[in-house]
Amino acid sequence: MGGEEESQSNTQGGATKRKESTPPDGYVCRLCSVPGHWIQVCPTKKTGDKKRKRKPSDHVPVPGKDPSPEDVAEAQKMQEIPPPKCFCGETSRLNKVKRSKTGGDNSRALGKYFFFCSKKRDDETQCRFARPADLELNKMKARAGNKAAQKKAEQEESAQKRKETKQIKKAKVEQSEKKKEVEAAVEEDNDDSSSSSGSSSSSDEDSEGEAKKVDSSDSDSSSSDDDEE
Repeated sequence: MGGEEESQSNTQGGATKRKESTPPDGYVCRLCSVPGHWIQVCPTKKTGDKKRKRKPSDHVPVPGKDPSPEDVAEAQKMQEIPPPKCFCGETSRLNKVKRSKTGGDNSRALGKYFFFCSKKRDDETQCRFARPADLELNKMKARAGNKAAQKKAEQEESAQKRKETKQIKKAKVEQSEKKKEVEAAVEEDNDDSSSSSGSSSSSDEDSEGEAKKVDSSDSDSSSSDDDEE
């Protein structure tokens, strides 16, 4: 076809080799938007780059039909909610209510997000589970608030424990210092008493020596008197 070479495959040792052919005029690769090669042999595909470049859209969002940026942000926020279990015991699915069979256009559920049973509509075992996503969102916020309050309480408790530990250590240090002061005072008193006892014993010895001297002098004087007679 127009200078196109037919692709040939040869098997050698279990390996298949394919000769690349040239695509016809007007063929553009959908991966890289560049003509001249088939999509199967696109360079971006060989390098593993599977990201396609999207062309900017000229579409103008229609209010009421197309989602606004606020709607997209709300949907992303709702998708962060962990889906609850339905009455069947299976994980529910998130969906936005666009029409209501019972309330019609006046239904308050229109435009709101609900969690429904994940089973298909034609499944007879599908339950009538329908829970507002706002309810689950409030529960998630309450749990987060409880966790924050619990964490704060734990931090306060640990701070109180650290404070009490410091006070106990301080009291022990003061008690040991007082004990040392008392022991030092007792040692000083013992030293004073020992020194006073030593001085008193020396004074007693001096007095005894003087008494002996007096006695000896008296005996000498009496002996001399006897000689004179």
